[in-house]
Amino acid sequence: MVVIALMGMLASLATMSIHGVIVRQRLSRAAEVVEQFDTALRRSALVQRRDVTGVIDRNRHRLFVDSDAESPMTFKLPNHVEIGSVRYGSSNQSVRGNRVTFNEQGVSPSYAVRLDSGTNQRWVLLVGGTGQIVHDLDRGGVEAVLEGR
Repeated sequence: MVVIALMGMLASLATMSIHGVIVRQRLSRAAEVVEQFDTALRRSALVQRRDVTGVIDRNRHRLFVDSDAESPMTFKLPNHVEIGSVRYGSSNQSVRGNRVTFNEQGVSPSYAVRLDSGTNQRWVLLVGGTGQIVHDLDRGGVEAVLEGR
């Protein structure tokens, strides 16, 4: 009887640790999708030599690059991952609601996307001027960078 109870406890511990690994992997994959979206926007603006707008659709968990192509490039987040929040830098000239615009030089305002999977969160900060991507900041760190503190 004791052996069965111990085996049950070990099985539940293994399941819990595997669940944590799966959630972290989902959030990492979602961060890659956000990076691909940002890179595609930047590249599209440079190639077309004009402003290109990206749309962050929190309801459908997708990101779109609105370009001259017949159909917009779509980037879908993995299952069980949502866009919890989007924050923009203080120079909001190229930002309207859920849209971010890259100019013909591939530059945009800095912005951050919070990815949620259950109770787990991950921030991805995208530096508009350089294209640098910063992972794993907390909300305070994101706000400090975006506000230039």
